[in-house]
Amino acid sequence: MKHKKLIWGVVALILLAALVGFDILKAPGQAHEFEVAAEFELHPIVTLPTIGPFDMSINKAVVYLWITAAVLILAAVVIRLSLKQQPGRFQVVIETLYGLAHDGIVGAVMKSGRATWFPFVAGAFFFVLTANLIGLVPLPFAEHSQLGFYTATANLYVTLALALCTFVFTHYAGIRQNGGLRYFKNWAPPSAPPVLRQLIWVIHAVSEIFRLVSLAVRLFANMLAGHAILAVFFAMALIFQSYLAAVFLQGASVLIYLFEIFVAFIQAFIFAILSAVYIGGALDQEH
Repeated sequence: MKHKKLIWGVVALILLAALVGFDILKAPGQAHEFEVAAEFELHPIVTLPTIGPFDMSINKAVVYLWITAAVLILAAVVIRLSLKQQPGRFQVVIETLYGLAHDGIVGAVMKSGRATWFPFVAGAFFFVLTANLIGLVPLPFAEHSQLGFYTATANLYVTLALALCTFVFTHYAGIRQNGGLRYFKNWAPPSAPPVLRQLIWVIHAVSEIFRLVSLAVRLFANMLAGHAILAVFFAMALIFQSYLAAVFLQGASVLIYLFEIFVAFIQAFIFAILSAVYIGGALDQEH
């Protein structure tokens, strides 16, 4: 039974890759117009007025964020209405993911404030995971309204906004727990010599900024790279203009697709656990 499900899963992925490839190849005279970089350019879908330096137009990244929010809301409603004493397979999967967030992330790295900060860390985990997985579903938002893969987390502004939430909550938690003066003073060990203490404090302050940058860039770069590789394989099929090469490249893209599912989970886990580590470290400073 399990082997049959595995076979059907592989067949579904092959058909998915074939569907996307056919959608790209089906329009003669447009093949040369397909460019990998163009798949990540954001063009306004609905043009709105600009407010100062901010362009309020709705683009592909915004649409994918809306889809992610809608999927999460719908999933929450469905899960709430389908809870049973004897859980089915869907409920078991959800409970496993919940347990991973509760025990494997927050419970594993935070000494205090678990109940307070679990909602944020779990919310970040499920949001990033959902956004990453939606990016592996072909939707008609690619160039020329073709089917294509894109994820909101492949946009630096999105990942930077998520990282800023972690950054703000980290220092909010630390200041609320320890007091403003004491929290910032503890960035350098009191036992260190005065000159070294000042140097250590500056280094720690700089490291806090790099935490923000690394948290945003890590998620952005990994998701962008995966989708770029998929786009490259589709573009290579167009370049060779050979059905044999297209079949081979589409088969390779299935393997990459499977790996990207794994990456989607790993990157969501890393983002959430680092958020928990940073907030936990701010709550329980070493003295």
